[in-house]
Amino acid sequence: MGNHTETLRRMGHAVTRGRQEILRILSESPLPLSPRNIREKFPEPKPDAATVYRNLALLSTLGLVRSVALHERSRRYEAAGGRPHRHRVVCRACGRIEAFAPRKCDLSRIEEDIRRLGFTVTGHSLEFFGDCPDCRAKGPAR
Repeated sequence: MGNHTETLRRMGHAVTRGRQEILRILSESPLPLSPRNIREKFPEPKPDAATVYRNLALLSTLGLVRSVALHERSRRYEAAGGRPHRHRVVCRACGRIEAFAPRKCDLSRIEEDIRRLGFTVTGHSLEFFGDCPDCRAKGPAR
């Protein structure tokens, strides 16, 4: 987290308790978290929701956290950089999210197509959607 502290200061932003806690919470979580989940994990005194949202927006802009949109569920956030490469599967019925490290992740052909459009590929996020075992046991697939 010291690296994040330097980044915040170098870019002219205060290193506040709220920003440090958000970075700590996200770095300890194996899954992306919603702003509500992040606020719940704060020690007392907890900040108000607006403060959490404002700090997440700033930390996203600075590249310290990454915003993840998983289907039509609320936006979630995860720590950026310094983590093993992971993908996610999301249950469309209950919203359960599981992260997994792919045995092989070769998206080089897709990345080449993107480079032909003039973009520089710096990373990717890949989510799969379906029904978890518990929801499948309850009834037909959605």
